Amino acid sequence: MQYARRNLALYLTNRLNSFVVAPAILVLVAILTVVIGLIIGIRTGLPLPQPVQDGFQANLAVFWALPGFLISHGALTANRGFAGALAFGSTRRNFWAGTAMGFMITSLVVAVVGLVILAAEAATGFGLGISFLTIHALGDGNPLIVAVTLFLLSLMSLFAGMSFGGIYRAAGVIWTVISIVAVVLVALGLLAAIVAVVLVALGLLAAIVAWPDLWLDLASELGRWGIPLGLVVVTLIAGLASRAVVRYAEI
Repeated sequence: MQYARRNLALYLTNRLNSFVVAPAILVLVAILTVVIGLIIGIRTGLPLPQPVQDGFQANLAVFWALPGFLISHGALTANRGFAGALAFGSTRRNFWAGTAMGFMITSLVVAVVGLVILAAEAATGFGLGISFLTIHALGDGNPLIVAVTLFLLSLMSLFAGMSFGGIYRAAGVIWTVISIVAVVLVALGLLAAIVAVVLVALGLLAAIVAWPDLWLDLASELGRWGIPLGLVVVTLIAGLASRAVVRYAEI
């Protein structure tokens, strides 16, 4: 554990990327959402009409904003820190463990900043009636769901980036591109499978006549946690993949 902490310290030396950029992106996207709401409000009036507010409930900007930077940060971490860590005597296992702890800290910072934004949004609606984190996909702004989702989304993105960075060091550009395409195809397949399972489950629930309210309430509650549960699976896969590729990465 002592040697893993040294790799953690190495990761945390890059304070800008580890603590600032991802939370700043989250804040920036929230501000852009407010600006978009103001632009719409010039035409419709403020606060925004209810149909427009309902449209913001489907706003998924947070899911598109964070992964891009975090994947690149994870890849750069694997490429820039790996050779130096091994040159100073670290093992591959300790490098991965220390970096993984760093990834968790970065993800925790993003989650905390997200909760601060959520508190401001839930209290004021930014004065416009718009939704950024109080959206259906995040349990209508359930703080626990928001925190867990942001943490897992960040951690998954960082591990995915580390995996791609490790593949680049181990096998080069071509296999890195192939792996990215394969991941996209697998993700689409998993999404289709999840949709199919949900449809089958809803069909079964519709066929149940005993205690219909109980089943519907249970399905509704599970549905709110669908995205976090899916992210748990994907994060575990990304973490295991990053651990595997680090074993074979070239210095």
